[in-house]
Amino acid sequence: MPQQGETGPRQNQNRATAPARTGGEPVRWAPAGTTITLMTVTGLLVVGQLYAVIPLLPAMARDWGGTHAEMTATSSLFGIAYAVGFLLTGPLSDRFGRRRVVVTGLTAMAVTTLAIAFAPSLAAGGTLRVVQGLCAAGFSPAALAYLTERLAPRHRPVALSCLVTSFTAAAITGQVSAQALLEVSGWQGFFAVSAAAIAVVVVLLRIVMLPDAPQPGGSLLTPFRVMARLVVRPQLALVCLAALSVLSSFAGLYVALQLLGPPVLVRSDGAMLALRLSAFPAMVAIPLAAPLLNRYRATHRAGLALAAGAAATLALTAAGDSVLVVGVLMLVFVTAIMVVSPGLTQLVSELGAPARGAAVALYTFALLVGASVGPQLVAVIRDAGFTAVLVVLGAVQVAGAVLVAVAGGLAGRGRGQAEREGAQTP
Repeated sequence: MPQQGETGPRQNQNRATAPARTGGEPVRWAPAGTTITLMTVTGLLVVGQLYAVIPLLPAMARDWGGTHAEMTATSSLFGIAYAVGFLLTGPLSDRFGRRRVVVTGLTAMAVTTLAIAFAPSLAAGGTLRVVQGLCAAGFSPAALAYLTERLAPRHRPVALSCLVTSFTAAAITGQVSAQALLEVSGWQGFFAVSAAAIAVVVVLLRIVMLPDAPQPGGSLLTPFRVMARLVVRPQLALVCLAALSVLSSFAGLYVALQLLGPPVLVRSDGAMLALRLSAFPAMVAIPLAAPLLNRYRATHRAGLALAAGAAATLALTAAGDSVLVVGVLMLVFVTAIMVVSPGLTQLVSELGAPARGAAVALYTFALLVGASVGPQLVAVIRDAGFTAVLVVLGAVQVAGAVLVAVAGGLAGRGRGQAEREGAQTP
């Protein structure tokens, strides 16, 4: 029987009839369409900065006098700072409010992004990329928590799907926009235009996002102590461990195709770009299908999706040199990956309530760590060949599916115990 999230349809219907309260005050729902659109565009802009430098690296290397390896390190520096920053901004958004953290972080990011365009050297540019990553971290955990708290329940599945999908789609849109602007205004122009775009969305977010509810006082360290307690919650810990498999397999598989895949892909950047663009139907379809997907428990659909992704990955071993077959299997794989995260994000937010920012920060940190580990895993085992790499990446997804299944089992036992205790209560 289909079920709504981890809580059941009846409970969600009850929630829909009574707006959430914070500090004893009623909270009105945010405008769904405007909020979802603006958050999705912002996600593309912010996360796109992680991937956009890939086509810019040769031009930046010429101007800064760095090697290709040194330039690639600037992208890693952004990614590391971005992931670590989640562990700071998530708890801070619990303490100071979602809108305040989002607006402050993105304002600083706009200034830093503009400064990169004028950086005179590799050292200065690398330092600014670290600062840019830390500032960018002000968006994702706080935005995900905001959508869970401030949108009416019926809009949350679509909202979370759109925002999480934008994080993955940014890998494509970031590179495409950077390549287009590079030919018009150089790499400096890309960062200048990005800074202006971020500044615009900051103003719009300040207008559209509802004011932060009154925040409790207390020590600044309190939300970080809460985060430490969240880490040891078994179900939340299992979901975060499973999250490592999501983007590690996603990033790892694209790197494997680029380095070791069919010759037509290895020899042609255009073919690889076309393969990436072919994933867009999945990125559009999954948010639209969110109401249907949300009828099933998050752990059930995430586990099945990871298993389907593993099957598509292993099927690539038999694809040969057929670009069409590879394209179809990659569409299945990307669709599966797109299904996983929105439901788990909502589940993590519920498990961490009221410290949703801290809980989502832990989850998104695990996702980004996975994205960094995946390519490194491919680099370590690449000498074993393309087939061996695919088998390992498939195994990673199977392990993630098992962890999600165990987390779902814990949730089921918890619900059963609660029902038994309720039945015994006079």
